Amino acid sequence: MIPLGTIIIEEGLVSKGNIKERNTVRAIIKNDQNQLLMVYSKLFDDYTFPGGGMMDHETHEEALKRELKEEIGALDVTIIKACGTTKEMRYGIKGTDSIYMQTSFYYLCDVHKFGSQDLQKREVIHGLEPEWVTVKHAIEKNEKVMKDERHQTKGLKTVLIRENMVLNKLKEIDLCENLKS
Repeated sequence: MIPLGTIIIEEGLVSKGNIKERNTVRAIIKNDQNQLLMVYSKLFDDYTFPGGGMMDHETHEEALKRELKEEIGALDVTIIKACGTTKEMRYGIKGTDSIYMQTSFYYLCDVHKFGSQDLQKREVIHGLEPEWVTVKHAIEKNEKVMKDERHQTKGLKTVLIRENMVLNKLKEIDLCENLKS
């Protein structure tokens, strides 16, 4: 795996003790039209890669398949290859002062069969929907909302920085062939 960017440190971060380790897994899924399957949030009006946090007992594959079932309704997934990692030092998303060193592992995947989403309560509130978009559209949309009030709350400041860093890296190194459009 290659690093997909430098360590992102949340603006305004103040350490008050131990830093917790958190691992997440995220999928890069493309179609024949060179679009990515991203998760669109109606609440935040942004695009993120499908995936999320790993449970203690899970392997990367188990966590990724669980998250893809929840967020995009993926029923049959092939993990093609590991693409890279990002690292963020950030607050947790629950509004506490807990600080995490979050490592996100990105995998190129194919989804062969879709069913219905199995969203968690927070994901329902966020209005998550899978959507095929070009890399360019996802980057431009995220850049428009990145500095708005919702994205400047504790624990959310680094999310779109991370996602756009990966989207730009995909274009730059042509990691997943033909994603330049």
